[in-house]
Amino acid sequence: MEVDITDYIFLSREIPLPLSALKIINDRISFSEVLNYTPTKFENLLHNMNKFEKVVIRNIDKKVNNFVYKSSDKTYYKIKNNLKICKENNIKVLSFFDEDFPANLKRIKQPPKLVFIKGTIEKRDKKAVAIIGTREPTKYGREMAKKIAERFSELGFTIVSGLARGIDTIAMKSALESNGRVIGVIASGILNLYPPENKPLIPKLVKNGALISERFPLKNVNVTALQLRNRITSGFGLANIFVEGTQSSGTKWQFKFGNQQEKLPVGVVPKCNDYKQAYIPNWIINEKGGLQLSTIDDVDKIAEIILRQEIRGNSGDKDDESELKQTTIFKYGSK
Repeated sequence: MEVDITDYIFLSREIPLPLSALKIINDRISFSEVLNYTPTKFENLLHNMNKFEKVVIRNIDKKVNNFVYKSSDKTYYKIKNNLKICKENNIKVLSFFDEDFPANLKRIKQPPKLVFIKGTIEKRDKKAVAIIGTREPTKYGREMAKKIAERFSELGFTIVSGLARGIDTIAMKSALESNGRVIGVIASGILNLYPPENKPLIPKLVKNGALISERFPLKNVNVTALQLRNRITSGFGLANIFVEGTQSSGTKWQFKFGNQQEKLPVGVVPKCNDYKQAYIPNWIINEKGGLQLSTIDDVDKIAEIILRQEIRGNSGDKDDESELKQTTIFKYGSK
């Protein structure tokens, strides 16, 4: 069933309904049909989902109120205007139910209901790692982020990052310089890039991969969006590579979401332990059971572990298993 994206956005964003409820509507009714319900019928639908479908829908009274008072020309104008902006700027708008919705994100907890994509997501991007870390890296951290991204790119991995200042941007630039595949996940709208100094990267990034957000194209960044962005960054990758980070680093959100998603954590062993950016990788390795990445030679071994683990996890999916197996035989040390 083809999803009416305008109606879907209204129900998913303006009401808003949880993904579990949207799945039932998509499978059994339609988003357009539900919007023709009376308020009473809509309320009964939500109560019945709670009672008979074991779908948790909180604040039903508020959702019914939104259904009544947000069903206006003003609300629909806002949605349609954003869709028009996307079309004019070659930004794809995908609901969770779209066949082109990124496969890696469909499998995670708390998947986005909607994504905006500039560029392309390809089947080979299932083989990806996220490289993340502090906005204020040391010289050692910068060098390791660059070399790690370069080597993973050489091994055919797509490099994922949140495009934040520091480690994220260094990893992304290195992957692009290696002509590798990249996915940048941002907490702002695609046409309101944060941080703005990364705008020169976007043309090549879009050519070699995709820029992704779950926010309308002109939206500003905020703290909540920055935190939630990490679940998508982690969701795209098969593993999270933590290069550097202080005790107060937002990088911890990446580990939190990655842990929920059962993503493999990898800590880059610090050069020494007497600087604040060593905290996160030490925490990952010593307290969270993460793999250790000490030298660039370790990348090949870790890549093999990542792919073997993913093949075991996808043992019932022959297409994914075959695709991953094609790249598990490495030429160690090749450049």
